[in-house]
Amino acid sequence: MIMKKIYALLLGVAVSGSALAQFAVGAQPMVKEKTTNFRTGAPAMVQGGEREVFYTNDFSDCSEWTISNAFADGFTQFYEDLNFQCGTGLAPSGAAPIPALESTTADNGFMMVDSDGAANEAEIENCYFQMVDPVDCSEHPFVSISFETQYYMWDGGSSDGNEFCWVEVSTDGTTWPDQTTTDDVAGRYELWPEMGTQDQVDNPTLFTFDITEAAGGAEQVWLRFRWRGTFGYAWMVDDLSFFDTPANDIRVDGYVSYTDQATATVATGLGFYEYGAIPTSQLTELVFAGRVRNIGSNPQANTQMEVTVNGDVVGTSAPDFTLEYGAFDTLRVQGYTPPATVGTYDVEYNFTSDEMDEDMTNNSASQSFEVTDGSYGRDDSNISGLYPADGTVDYTAATPFQFFGDATIYGVEVAIMDNSEAGTDLICHLLDFENLEIQESTEELVLLNPSINGNDGAEGSEINWYYFPFEDPIDVTAGEGWVAAFEHYGGNEVQIGESKYTPDQTAFVYGPFGANQAYDWYFTNEVPMVRFSLVEREVAVEEVTGVNFSLAQNMPNPANGITRINYELNSADAVTFEVRDITGKLVQTMNLGTQAAGKNTIELNVEQFEAGIYTYTLTVGGERLTNRMIVK
Repeated sequence: MIMKKIYALLLGVAVSGSALAQFAVGAQPMVKEKTTNFRTGAPAMVQGGEREVFYTNDFSDCSEWTISNAFADGFTQFYEDLNFQCGTGLAPSGAAPIPALESTTADNGFMMVDSDGAANEAEIENCYFQMVDPVDCSEHPFVSISFETQYYMWDGGSSDGNEFCWVEVSTDGTTWPDQTTTDDVAGRYELWPEMGTQDQVDNPTLFTFDITEAAGGAEQVWLRFRWRGTFGYAWMVDDLSFFDTPANDIRVDGYVSYTDQATATVATGLGFYEYGAIPTSQLTELVFAGRVRNIGSNPQANTQMEVTVNGDVVGTSAPDFTLEYGAFDTLRVQGYTPPATVGTYDVEYNFTSDEMDEDMTNNSASQSFEVTDGSYGRDDSNISGLYPADGTVDYTAATPFQFFGDATIYGVEVAIMDNSEAGTDLICHLLDFENLEIQESTEELVLLNPSINGNDGAEGSEINWYYFPFEDPIDVTAGEGWVAAFEHYGGNEVQIGESKYTPDQTAFVYGPFGANQAYDWYFTNEVPMVRFSLVEREVAVEEVTGVNFSLAQNMPNPANGITRINYELNSADAVTFEVRDITGKLVQTMNLGTQAAGKNTIELNVEQFEAGIYTYTLTVGGERLTNRMIVK
């Protein structure tokens, strides 16, 4: 997802226990509110179950729907390039179409809105498709709806948090939830509050919402499917049903965690980060947490959460807890510390009550983590995406860590993706926990062979980690916090993997990611796959050399004046140097004559170059090496 700017660089996460006191370094930074997985007003997806259906619409008659743009409701622009379609055989327009909806009755038609309009955060697109005729819910005091859908979000990475898919309810056909706010309001239900750039859901996805608060017992109920955003590719909907809400139905409500990472207070939980890879030296007591919601019409007595790890029950939440209709709460289980045995630990959360649940398909959730010999990671070893979208920019990806036991940091491990370019200078750092300032740096290494991590992000695929060693190992003490950071100077294409969701202010990047490509620190909601290594490993990257020489990245990069390019010859030889722009046009050439063996430097003045990406090539005895550089 897009990163919101940090206005105060404090990474504090308040935790309990004297050993962890140093983590409580201050209040969380105050930043622009972000749509996250943990908003209490966001209903979660449920599936399955017996239903008493009293209304259906399969979009076979498009005259039953009105399609429009809400420019009159506080929005000043009507976007003619919005692509609304209702019918069969639909395919989104634009450069990256997605497949048609594979709903139950797709053959007789479905609805789609597709936007390839201006990606301008100041010009929010706001469109909808709405029922022409209402549904009579007067004999249905408890009402739920379901529909099949899919969505592919693409906003260019510059406006995450501004893409919304909503279902809205009206009882008069004219009064709808406030169009000028994106806050949770009555009669509005959000589908994917945690969605980020390039995310795509299952095709189809079944959603169910209890809309009793807005529609229960009403004689007339209209629905509106509304999309608001700046560059979303496509949203498709089909097979809408209204049905009586079951009497007894509880569900997992969008949040489970084995560290209760959404709660950063001593009173309710440890509130520390979720670690997907935990070295034996950093094992600590876990706090299992899960949010449960009652979507049945009856109160649910003795609602509990049972937690198992690798099939063994490790605890059950407090008994005698009644969950009222429409209510939700977070249940917790404590007192479990993983054994110091290397391997994968599968966690299962199961929610029950005294009543027989009418839909058991939404009562459980699962997670997993690894206990390792020394790899300390926040990611879960699954690549969910590539970062950044443009791997030629200069950037730093930083992942904070808490230390629960004394340890020695030998280096940093990074999941570098296989489209990255060999011959690129790379470096990692140890940053302080509070200010993200460099304390130590690893050796600067040159990428030899990046073709080991695929770009498809397939879950469960083996990850290969590049190891960057510190010259001198770093001793850390229990209770301290440190940040592992990976830096790419820019020029060549270098992307790293990103992994599981993490809450705001818990993972960070530096680069040109703000408005007008402003360089600053930003937080990200996907964990950069950058780890600490608490054991010494073999170096997986090394300097790339030609037959008789090596070529380094220009420094500084980007450059706007003098930039220096180091190269090293194994033996004296004739050397030529040339620079080309992104079109391949030769913009400068130097015949350096015969140069001595050893380290040499070229000072290049790029002051007269136009801003953009260039390549520079060194030719020695017929052998060539090329790097990219950025002129700003």
